[in-house]
Amino acid sequence: MPKNPLVSVVIPVFNGASFIVRAVESVLVQTWKDAEIIIIDDGSTDDTQGVLSQFANRSNLTCLHQDNAGPAQARNVGIKAATGDYIAFLDCDDIWFPDKLETQVTILREKSQSGLVHANYEVIDRMGRVIQHAKAGQSCDSLHKAFSGGHAPLLSTTVVSRVLLERVGGFDSKLWVSEDSDLILRLYDVVKFECVDRTLVHKFQQAQHNDAKPTREAKLGEKVLSSRERFLARVQKRPTLNREQQLALNREWSSLSLLKGAYDEGQGRWQEARQHYVAAIQKEPFRLRGYTRWLRALRP
Repeated sequence: MPKNPLVSVVIPVFNGASFIVRAVESVLVQTWKDAEIIIIDDGSTDDTQGVLSQFANRSNLTCLHQDNAGPAQARNVGIKAATGDYIAFLDCDDIWFPDKLETQVTILREKSQSGLVHANYEVIDRMGRVIQHAKAGQSCDSLHKAFSGGHAPLLSTTVVSRVLLERVGGFDSKLWVSEDSDLILRLYDVVKFECVDRTLVHKFQQAQHNDAKPTREAKLGEKVLSSRERFLARVQKRPTLNREQQLALNREWSSLSLLKGAYDEGQGRWQEARQHYVAAIQKEPFRLRGYTRWLRALRP
């Protein structure tokens, strides 16, 4: 019998003291035992380091630290430190089902043409109640339908060949958001995806309170907005875009302009906000939100 391949589990964490233990424990109870855990603390300012100290004596667990540079860079640090044949990603507030790794590694070993395996997942709230079932291989998201055949893998569900990750260059460290979609689209260009039609991960979602207005868009910040623009610009530069892909991309550009407009509204920059809303309308003329936002920005 060939030796079981080692899986390197990469877990970035930023201010995750309240969640990181249950994420790590969901790896420790996996039925697949040939795994190393690499945790990258992305400059946390809470008690993450203190909480992680309880795992200090575990030989298969490594804790690394970096100044806050975002999740993409943190994951790249983890990939560089990994020694496994496969890389599995887990966010610090998500939870794996016990047979998650065994199920996926078995598929990777049996289907040599596949380089990435992901799975369905359920979104849970703070009380552990399931609030959404996600069929990851049948995404309704227009971008993933157009560019990755409907696959929209949640990173916490993915297991991927380390050689393949190195081949596509890992994560774009300049992206603070959309780093997962950016990687997924690049991987889909070079390898076949397999999706386990079972729920293998619980994704935690913090409650969104109604009093959290103005909208989330206005709170994102320029760094996040510029990351999304960088990602979309990369997709736009693809040499051949069919009509379906361009329409999907236009919707994403329109959404980005709406986010930029909301951000400028929050900063009191009304003229700039109106310009972004006009750009949103130009990209997607039949989307009502661009017009309503533009009218709202006329009030001041």
